[in-house]
Amino acid sequence: MKRLYYFAKSLTSVQGITSDLRQAGIGENRLHVMGNDSSAMARAHVHTTTPWEETDIMHSGFVGAMGGMAVGLVVGFLLAGADPWGMQLDTGAIIGVTLFGTCFGAWVGGLRGVSSRSHHLTPYLDRVEQGDYLMMVDADDAVQASKVEKVMQGHRHEAEEAGREEHFSPFD
Repeated sequence: MKRLYYFAKSLTSVQGITSDLRQAGIGENRLHVMGNDSSAMARAHVHTTTPWEETDIMHSGFVGAMGGMAVGLVVGFLLAGADPWGMQLDTGAIIGVTLFGTCFGAWVGGLRGVSSRSHHLTPYLDRVEQGDYLMMVDADDAVQASKVEKVMQGHRHEAEEAGREEHFSPFD
């Protein structure tokens, strides 16, 4: 999936661009807008960003789950090999400890991620804090991306291209 980033100066511009994207076949679920005044954006019926997009919860949760799985697997094998309580621990114990480690790591990673801004948005946050609106448009393929670019080309006085990610994933 590709993610295209654009800045718009006004909420009126965002509404016009959203309407044109909808007419071009790009659904509102593909467009996320970040700005300072979320209540004004809600009144304008603009599809705003969610905590899933604004924070690093997905990325950090995924990294935490992978780390927890590795630690859980090692601890599971150590427990099975050490025979700690005088009983033979089998594969079920290894799987159980690994699952626990994975879930615990995802939880800890998610807690860390929910308290930090998304690393994908870091280059754009200064302009958002100054009052601009960051429009993020997701495209599945080159055809959708070209539709988005064509619409934005028609709004070149209202929207400024800010960047793009060719292989966007919330997990990386």
